[in-house]
Amino acid sequence: MPSFFKFRRLVISAAIAGLFSSVAGAQSSQYELIKTIDLPGATGGHGDWVTYDPDTQTVWLAQSPNHNVVVIDAKTLSVRSTISGVDSGNGIDIDQRYAFVTDATTGKLLVVDKRTFKTVATVDSGGKTPDGVNVDTRTGKVFVANDDSNNVAVFDGNTPFTRTAVFKLKPEDSKDGPDVALYVRPMDRLYQPVGGNVDVIDPNTNKIVAVWDFGVKSSTKGGVYDEKTHHLIFGTGDQKMLVVDARSGTLVTTIPVAGAVDQTAIDTAQRRAFLGDKTGSIEVVDLDTNQVVDHLAAEKNAHTLTVDTKTHRIFVYLNASNKVGVFERKL
Repeated sequence: MPSFFKFRRLVISAAIAGLFSSVAGAQSSQYELIKTIDLPGATGGHGDWVTYDPDTQTVWLAQSPNHNVVVIDAKTLSVRSTISGVDSGNGIDIDQRYAFVTDATTGKLLVVDKRTFKTVATVDSGGKTPDGVNVDTRTGKVFVANDDSNNVAVFDGNTPFTRTAVFKLKPEDSKDGPDVALYVRPMDRLYQPVGGNVDVIDPNTNKIVAVWDFGVKSSTKGGVYDEKTHHLIFGTGDQKMLVVDARSGTLVTTIPVAGAVDQTAIDTAQRRAFLGDKTGSIEVVDLDTNQVVDHLAAEKNAHTLTVDTKTHRIFVYLNASNKVGVFERKL
């Protein structure tokens, strides 16, 4: 072969190699798995909510298949405690003293001392099939959303955790009922997904002050709040995220995603949100551009997760294999 054609062939081959290298680089994640934590018990399955407590630097998750709540030490990346006697844990929220856990099958709200991990109270949820639980950090009141009775029960956040009110959600005939709500302190509002809608609740009066309908055909899921943009970001079962102005209730944009999103976690300092959409790949959203910019390789049906806002590590509940994957951004 003449030297000219050999040279040309080498140039073309190098260009093709460079192209594939660029594509591979573009597809590689900025995040890496740094630890896989084995959870107690031998059963994988449909687990539920995951939340991070900055006071104790712990991650709490509802390990429904093994009837536990598992507490992970976010510093040592190991299991710190296993709280038994929770038949089917759903929502978890945490205040300065307690973790509040809903148990769907027993219809109870469990109150756990977050430092001793002892259950200090078990009270009736005020409805059927309790799901989400939220602490109003201004007043200390606790709100429990009950799926099959489509209502919210309100509790005093101190012993004996008296139920002070129960009110119906809108629409009252919602076939899906409520999901996990979001309390936003700067707005002093509770944003409660109900079917495809979002009820906006004044926690001081327990009144629904607005019902937002963004045309979601399936169901709207629990959201997160970005204090920089004042945006609420809700997951849906419609393969899209809703970005909503918290001040006006205006739909800012939608973000196409690959699957049906359950829980969303947010790291406002890093300007990222992380979506548990059951596809096996956690989608990463840029909070400033409202676009999916990265993925974390998880496992199929992984749908709940949280962020350690001190270390910026992401804890993904790999519920099918009964593990937690810990990810962090590459340096």
